[in-house]
Amino acid sequence: MKSRFRHIACFLSAFSFAACALPARAQDVYLCVWRNPERTMTRIFPGARDYVTVNARITGAQRREIESRLGFELLPGQQDQFQYFRMTGEGGRIIGTIIPASQKGRFGAVEFVLGLDNDLVIRDLYIQRARERDQAFKQREFLDLFVGLELSEALTLDRLYEGDETPGTAAVIRGLKKELVTYQVLVLEAETAKN
Repeated sequence: MKSRFRHIACFLSAFSFAACALPARAQDVYLCVWRNPERTMTRIFPGARDYVTVNARITGAQRREIESRLGFELLPGQQDQFQYFRMTGEGGRIIGTIIPASQKGRFGAVEFVLGLDNDLVIRDLYIQRARERDQAFKQREFLDLFVGLELSEALTLDRLYEGDETPGTAAVIRGLKKELVTYQVLVLEAETAKN
């Protein structure tokens, strides 16, 4: 009897360990990939001929700095690595940067893509994928609020929109702030520290 009980206890503990070790559900991890880059790279940069993928590792200190500036935590899937794309034009000249972004909405991730020109000004952005019911965040008049803003204005973006806040508009604004601050810390400030 003791032997049977021991086998049952071992089975149950192994089952509960396996359940705890399962990865988070896909909708709980907010990774964003740039979908169809070859087809969409000229959407923001018409002169783009190619791109270079850059994966920047986020250290613990950098993550704390990013979250401190933002006033909120990075989402699961965004805490260890930051991906962006250097866009190249004729002759391999860098003409800007594409950053794919993902932020939590009410019905899942709101994915969008933004482009920074070489002067660190938002050149354009577009919604890549979202399941939100409200459509305000997809409208050009909303997205155009951010076009032409400088990277240094990242923390003031929420003051630009005076309409009704929806889960979609909040996700775009929060995600945009997050990506710009992360780029600032990981790319600009890290490069300055090296020189």
